[in-house]
Amino acid sequence: MGFYEQFHVRLNTFKGYLERNVSLTLVSHEIKLAFGSFLQKIWIATILFFGLLVTFGDRNLASVSSLLVFFVFFGTIIALIGSSSSISGEIGGIADSVLSKSVKRWEYLLSKFVSHTVVVLAVYFLVLVVMVGILWNFKFLPDDLDYRNLFFIIGLLGLELTFFSCIGVMFSSIFSKTIFSLLASIVVWFILIFVFVTTQWKFLYSPVEVLNNFALILEGTWDVDYWKILLVYGSSPFVFFGISLLVFYQKDL
Repeated sequence: MGFYEQFHVRLNTFKGYLERNVSLTLVSHEIKLAFGSFLQKIWIATILFFGLLVTFGDRNLASVSSLLVFFVFFGTIIALIGSSSSISGEIGGIADSVLSKSVKRWEYLLSKFVSHTVVVLAVYFLVLVVMVGILWNFKFLPDDLDYRNLFFIIGLLGLELTFFSCIGVMFSSIFSKTIFSLLASIVVWFILIFVFVTTQWKFLYSPVEVLNNFALILEGTWDVDYWKILLVYGSSPFVFFGISLLVFYQKDL
């Protein structure tokens, strides 16, 4: 058997595995739906336009900071809006369309958490990596820039974006009406972001605090325990998923 035949056989085997794996099938389906939504298309077009605008406008490290601000303020809202309707928006047809087809409830929930996280992070990292790549290629970045600290900031804010995406899914599993899950999500956004944008208050676990200390983090002189932030935001998706499971298994579907 030649190389092409072996590759074809392995590819068909892999496709067959994906088709038999319920969780992967659900995740793939949810990702396609999320990327196909009108809101997501508008957001991708907007962030790409803004990213290119600030990249070739400022042509320095400030453009990265500006894009991160844009993501924290608007990207979190987009993540909340999309995830807040992920379950409550389908609650009436779950039993017939999903749960009646040998799909376990935890698989259905997991597909929502994973798919919305993947979509949010895919857009975020794609735009940031392209932007940093352009700045680096045209030598717009400082020669003494610590790239490790820069990508740490990008990764940390990506983790915080995941937080907002997952909390939206959690509220969507708790409330049967989308308006209530969206309102609950917006309250969290208001407390963690809007309050600290409009005031001088400081809170270590607000994404705004990371943005305010952008320069200090780049220099490695921000005197805080990073592990606390990583622990809170890194563990939150698992906590939200656990809460969703407890609530969802109590629902009479």
